[in-house]
Amino acid sequence: MKKATVLFLLILFFHCAKSQEELGYNTNDIGGEFQWYPSGKITSLHLAFNAIMHHSVIVRLGYNKIDGDDNSEKDIEKGSGWGGAIGYRYYFRLLPHKFFVGARAGLWRTKIDWAQGSETGETTTWTVQPTFEIGYTFIIKDWAFITPSISSGVDINLKTEGEKVDQGFITLIGVSAGFRIFNLHN
Repeated sequence: MKKATVLFLLILFFHCAKSQEELGYNTNDIGGEFQWYPSGKITSLHLAFNAIMHHSVIVRLGYNKIDGDDNSEKDIEKGSGWGGAIGYRYYFRLLPHKFFVGARAGLWRTKIDWAQGSETGETTTWTVQPTFEIGYTFIIKDWAFITPSISSGVDINLKTEGEKVDQGFITLIGVSAGFRIFNLHN
């Protein structure tokens, strides 16, 4: 199942990349992204491949810092880990700016130190984070962007090595900013 999903996403990504060349219009965005959610913060590198009109494929690589004192399975859950996400955005305008809706799926490998009363321990997880998002992309002088967004989804621990730790519904509030690179083709 995992191999089929990864294969499907790769085929979709390369199809979108090829489609943008056929139209003669191509932009790529590169920048940083920050997202906050009640149990942590995600800081990442944000890459967008703006495909055929209305469409964009997003890839990010990042670091997830977890601090789940109030909203967790245990009394205290603190940890971090590396991961990334792939996503899709549909822009209501022809070009990739202004309002959009999208979806993305993140995969994180996290190590969490936890405490429950006097008991302590360490848990390592593979967590998938599928979300739906809405947002607005502001373009500044045709070469920079700022994109505030809000996402809602779920944290699902696919594999847990150690005691059970928090998972469930999440809401992420974020912003990305960076530069737009134009590639015009004849």
